[in-house]
Amino acid sequence: MRRLLGYVSRLFSGLQFRLLVLIVLVCAPLVALIMHTALEDRRRAMTSWRQRSQKVLQLSKREEDELVGGTRQLLLAVSESTQVRSLNAHQAKKWIDELSSSYERYSNLGLISTNGQIIATANPLAETENPADRYFFRRVVQTKSFAIGSFPTGGNAPKTTISFGYPVLDSTGEIQAVVYAELDLDWYSQFGSELPTQLPRGAFWVEINRNGTIMNRYPRPDEWIGQTLPERQLLSTFFSQPSGVVEATGYDSVENFYAFGSRPSKMAAGTVAGILGIPRQALFAEADRILKRNLGWLGLAATVAMVFGWAASRLLILRPLKALVRASARLGSGDLTARTGLPHGWDEVGQLTRAFDEMAEDLQNREKQRQQASQKLQVIYHRLVEVQETERRQIARELHDEIGQSLTAAEMNLQAALRTPGAAALERRLEDSIKAVERVLEQVQDLSLNLRPSMLDDLGLEPALRWYTQRQAELTGMRAEFRMTQIESRLDPVIETECFRVAQEALTNVVRHAQATAVEVELTRRNGHLHLSVRDDGVGFDAEEFRHRAVHGASLGLLSMEERATLTGGGLEFISAPGKGTEVHAWFPLRWHENGNAVYEEVLDHD
Repeated sequence: MRRLLGYVSRLFSGLQFRLLVLIVLVCAPLVALIMHTALEDRRRAMTSWRQRSQKVLQLSKREEDELVGGTRQLLLAVSESTQVRSLNAHQAKKWIDELSSSYERYSNLGLISTNGQIIATANPLAETENPADRYFFRRVVQTKSFAIGSFPTGGNAPKTTISFGYPVLDSTGEIQAVVYAELDLDWYSQFGSELPTQLPRGAFWVEINRNGTIMNRYPRPDEWIGQTLPERQLLSTFFSQPSGVVEATGYDSVENFYAFGSRPSKMAAGTVAGILGIPRQALFAEADRILKRNLGWLGLAATVAMVFGWAASRLLILRPLKALVRASARLGSGDLTARTGLPHGWDEVGQLTRAFDEMAEDLQNREKQRQQASQKLQVIYHRLVEVQETERRQIARELHDEIGQSLTAAEMNLQAALRTPGAAALERRLEDSIKAVERVLEQVQDLSLNLRPSMLDDLGLEPALRWYTQRQAELTGMRAEFRMTQIESRLDPVIETECFRVAQEALTNVVRHAQATAVEVELTRRNGHLHLSVRDDGVGFDAEEFRHRAVHGASLGLLSMEERATLTGGGLEFISAPGKGTEVHAWFPLRWHENGNAVYEEVLDHD
């Protein structure tokens, strides 16, 4: 789980993810623009819808005026015809039948006397049906003018018709009869109106009076004319203002937009409201289609951009950066041969890889120069040590051979003078002189051994170090133990000399400072190196503090031991604590390094 979380964290914090986020951010303004365009399209659709409702309302009024005007002209012509004015039933019937066949929109034409008797009719009436009982007949008789009947409702009329009447007057202006026409609203809605052609797909048109009775509706007029508007809760809204748009849920639970307007009507008392309705989804279908298309194209473009960005970032950015990271890690671990292995282009990544490779090459060259300089300083140091050891060897030999022999001869002469007859008076002085010569001789021998024990050159490291350990122990009264393992042959003279000098300095420190009662010296061959350990049971010290003081010049012996071990290719460490004794551990290569020998020879040749 932790590995998964780590992977997810690296994924979302990586450069590729940031690049994809950048692509998304670049696409964000385009999304905002598309959404803004979609809103503008919806606003335009709403405006166009409101304007369309007004046009349909005007068309409805014009068609109504034409219908009423045409019916009035028809009835006027019928009322003034001689067949009708004669009130002859046979002639009137013949004339009305001819007219009825020519005007299919009217379900019936007829002539009624003022007492309500039917004189002639194009279609027979039901026994219970009497036009004289209708509103339009009474209005014509009362006003002696054109009149329109009341609009049928779903509960009162067996069919959706509306009646029109016109008076038949004699020469004195008295009413003799009434001609009437019944308009089939279903037929007119289907064949006599242009309104259905003006409606978009999914839209519907409704005309209602103030009671909510549907006077006209497209589509399916035969199902709705004369019925009550289902959306009764909107009735007051439709008549509250001349025009407007309202969004509401229809009777079929569909969200609709209703663009409405009111107009005066001759077929209803007062005003009627024309309502152009459309489902919200249908109104914004085109805007939504454009929005989906634009978002689809943008999504496709963004997907392609992200795919190419992902692939291109791996190839053009992450690949060189990972190579740069790997090379940096190798360089940081000390591998100065590390290079990116990438072409050095003129772009930013190419310049970065070029700068890194040039830096790595410069570091490699500097390290090579440093190593060469360091090797020369190793070699010079050993040259100095060798010169020093040679000088010590010569001084020791002179002390042993020249001064020692001279002191020995002086001692022999003094002893001979002591045995000479008559030397009783000088006996005491001669004895003191002999003792002084013996002391000087011992000091010369000690000085010669300290400068360069001859057995180190003649017998090697192990005998010389064993002898020196025992000698220091005898001088101080300490218990001494010397151990050596896995060293079968002589070592390189440089290694033997440096190891002996480190041990010599360590034993000198034990004698001077440790206050120890026992010391152990061990030589062993391990892991391809010669290891020297000098351990005592003395007072010990704080190793870190002591080293800090040594670096600042308080102890040149410590620095001398470290330099001797390090410059041969080895190392040195102190293990100590107050009251717990001290161990000096040094290690040396078994042989003097070949490069060191080569540089050493170069230095010698230069000298």
